[in-house]
Parts: sequence; structure tokens; C-alpha cells
Amino acid sequence: MLQIAKDSFVVIEYTLRLDDGSFVKGEKTPASMNFVAGYDQILCALENQLIGLEQGEQKELVIPTGDAFGERDQSLIRTMALSGFPHGRDLEPGRWAIAKNEDTGAQYGYFVIEKSDSTITVDYNHPLAGKDLYYSVKVVLVRPALTEELAILRPCEHGEKQVEGE
Repeated sequence: MLQIAKDSFVVIEYTLRLDDGSFVKGEKTPASMNFVAGYDQILCALENQLIGLEQGEQKELVIPTGDAFGERDQSLIRTMALSGFPHGRDLEPGRWAIAKNEDTGAQYGYFVIEKSDSTITVDYNHPLAGKDLYYSVKVVLVRPALTEELAILRPCEHGEKQVEGE
């Protein structure tokens, strides 16, 4: 049987819990995820613990806070003028929202902590920051990644090509 290694196409089923036993994913039925190993498509610490497993294997994994999403960073909790946020957005306390950087196109999430008539306090920390992650994983499929699957993961080649005879 093939083991999970770089360039393997992998499908896993998993549940994800926190210290208190609460489920993040897969409470009723396991969640499913597929990825090509070695290309930072999933949490590095999770992938590192999956390397070497074979199809059909099951494993309990713990990803400590520092290897997951890090500690909560108080500097990522900010109070700003409400006028700086797009009109019409549902910015109620206790809700997650997505923002887009107009210059880069990057999207990022934030949690609305508090809102007044003139200010809003938001938390840009990842929702799982400050938490250890407990995975129960079953490896459903391991096979060599197809050329087409690898092609979309590799950076585009650029630069000038030399043509013979020039």
C-alpha cells in the first residue's frame, strides 16, 4: 500500500474537537478533505503527522496551539470608526464577517465584538487561535497525484525562453 508522501493525492475523513470536547467539524458525520501532500494545502502540523500513514489507517492527532493558529494576539483586536466600514454590511456583535483588501484582493475574516453609533471593535484573530486541536483521522485514499493535479500546484515558469537558432 502507498504511504502518504510528497506528491500523494490524499483523501481523509476526520473529526476536529477542542480541549473541552466541543466539535469544530464532524460532530454527526466525519468531515472529508482532499489534498496533495507537500504543497501547504492543509495545516502543516497536521500534514506532518499524516506523512507515512497508509490508506485505511486511523489515528488520533493533537496539534498544539503553537503549531496550529498560534496564541491569540491582543494587537489584532481593534476599535475603529464605524464610518470606515462599507454601508449595508451586517455588523452586529457576535457575528463573523469577511473583508476584502481593495489593493491586493486578499480576503480576511473578523469577528465583531462590540458596536456603538460611532465605533466598532473587531477581532482579526483566527477563530481557532489560542486552541489545541484534536483530530480523529481516517485515511480514505492515497494515490500518486496526477500530472494535472500537480500542474496547478506548481508556480508558473516565467522568463524568456530561448528558441534554437536565435
